[in-house]
Amino acid sequence: MPLTPAEIIHWQFRRRLLGYSVKDVKAFVQQVSETVAQLMEENQSLKEERERLLERLQVYQAIEQQLQNALIVAEKTADDIKRQAQREAELIIAQARQEAEQIRADARNQYQAELEKIERLRQLQARLVVEMRHLLLSYLELLEKAEAKVGGEDAKLGEEPSD
Repeated sequence: MPLTPAEIIHWQFRRRLLGYSVKDVKAFVQQVSETVAQLMEENQSLKEERERLLERLQVYQAIEQQLQNALIVAEKTADDIKRQAQREAELIIAQARQEAEQIRADARNQYQAELEKIERLRQLQARLVVEMRHLLLSYLELLEKAEAKVGGEDAKLGEEPSD
């Protein structure tokens, strides 16, 4: 067990013949007592400082743990956001591809419909040309008959009446 400054001061040395000088021993004991007292105060102060530092260390360790937890959560959240963004991007791309395919299909259908219209118009044109040709030929035939009739009547007009 360590000696206290009071124990050092009150320490009694046995006396002997031609022993130590009591005055020198008491002075030395006083000096040792003051040194021990100072060291004990310093030791106590260091213990208290150590306790404060340990408390601060625990606070900092708790903060560090919270920061590590927050970092883990942030990384997980970032990964979740990236995965969600990737899924959304893939969905948007899939939808865009589907819409593009639908637009191509609609364009092909519209193109085909326009080709069919053109074909119907060509057939109509050909039919109209044939009908017009028949009509014109019919009119020409009528004109020729009318001309022949008029020509026959003109010839009759040129003859004298026989009455």
